[in-house]
Amino acid sequence: MVSPPERELLRQQLREVDEHYIALMGEERYTQAAEVAGEMIEPLARALGSENKAVLRLRRRRAISRQLAGDHRAALPEFEALAEAFTRINGPTSDAARDCRAQAARCRGELGQATEALAELRAVLDVERAVESDVSDAALEIRRDIGMLLLSQGSPEQAWAYLEPLYEDVTLVHGPHHEVAIEVAEVLAMLRRELGSG
Repeated sequence: MVSPPERELLRQQLREVDEHYIALMGEERYTQAAEVAGEMIEPLARALGSENKAVLRLRRRRAISRQLAGDHRAALPEFEALAEAFTRINGPTSDAARDCRAQAARCRGELGQATEALAELRAVLDVERAVESDVSDAALEIRRDIGMLLLSQGSPEQAWAYLEPLYEDVTLVHGPHHEVAIEVAEVLAMLRRELGSG
């Protein structure tokens, strides 16, 4: 059992870690940010339990920082473990569980495991569609990622078939200046030249 003074000390340390982490992320010093988040995980988990909200938040921050630093090999198992933890705590359709599954799939894609990444992204998209919609922010990003993975696998026709309806959906709901719309429009223009269609 953690005594009130110990709990207050942990709170204070956590505030300092949060501030330091946010500052490092703002400076795009992702590796250092991951280390800062990581230092507090073990002592906090010992005091409050491994599935405490603050512990999970730090683990998620460390995973995100590692991913942004390009260390997908280290981020992947962390995201997978977090997805399992959030599924146990909040259910498989919770925002956190869905997001961690999608991030793990993105790591797999970066590590060259495109088949597994595609299967997992499609599975997460099914849940996203059921819980939110086909055009929620998360769904749009997942749909874009699936199209890009198909393209990276050397399937331009499949990528086109996937990205064209995505572009139509994004522009219909958010307009042509939405970040995903702009990105997908560029890829479709490149594919149009490559496939010679139009």
